[in-house]
Amino acid sequence: AGVRRFMDRVVTRYIPPKNADVAVLLPCSARKPYSLSQSHRKFQQAVGGRAHELIVTSPLGLVPRELETVYPAMHYDVPVTGYWDAEECAVIAGLLERYFAKHRYRRIIAHLEGGALKVAQMAAGACGIALEYSCTENPAGSAALNALDAALAGERKIKDDRLHGMISYQFGVDVDTRGVTLRGHYPEIYYSRGKTQIFSIDTGTGLLRPTLDGWAMIPEGYRVRIDDFTPEGDILVPGVSDADDGIRDGDEVLVIGPRATGTGKAAMPSEEMVRSARGVAVRVRKIKRLEPK
Repeated sequence: AGVRRFMDRVVTRYIPPKNADVAVLLPCSARKPYSLSQSHRKFQQAVGGRAHELIVTSPLGLVPRELETVYPAMHYDVPVTGYWDAEECAVIAGLLERYFAKHRYRRIIAHLEGGALKVAQMAAGACGIALEYSCTENPAGSAALNALDAALAGERKIKDDRLHGMISYQFGVDVDTRGVTLRGHYPEIYYSRGKTQIFSIDTGTGLLRPTLDGWAMIPEGYRVRIDDFTPEGDILVPGVSDADDGIRDGDEVLVIGPRATGTGKAAMPSEEMVRSARGVAVRVRKIKRLEPK
């Protein structure tokens, strides 16, 4: 279920960086996140920030570089054999086809071999785009890396905005992340605007945890409304008056009530919060009392 949800969100929600008009398709690595593998260090050096990096992988299909630390991209362990069966190829080619139909890059460079290359060719054929090739075997070899570097000669750098990509994937909104700075080192990462922390990373899932200030950047969705009380700890089902559609167990949510606002993690889907008679609806991380009006 996690895999299918990831694949679906990459195609329906995720938004690439604003000025990304060149994409490079890269193979996955056994080591996660990919950036820590030797091959991906070499790929990133060759690309030099001049293209949007998309990793073609089974079973997830397509992992934009900004989502490489998000569950389940960092958490799956599949032997990297290079052989993909016909069903895998069809599913992943279909996903790539939907992605490229939605996001029109000026150039798409395939730096792939084996099953991943075949899948990219199937997708390109299906949506009528021309692939360029910087290699057809041994992508991490020096000849291939030199060819990739040369293929990107003269291309301008793309603004690397990991936070923008993650917010679009997780919350389905397109936000302006200018002025946001990153502190810390993976996996203990914090995003701030000025001196105000707005997001941290959940080290278990790689997903964003908004602070109450961070929620101001997410204008809609993921809201749980509560009755006129100040929660002491987790929010139980009887206290919930309404919850936005589509909230799932484990999603980050903003709690809104007349006396308090809070942030935490949904412990059940929104329809259960509204329908059930008992149970924990939201595991609260922080509550802020509101002054009575």
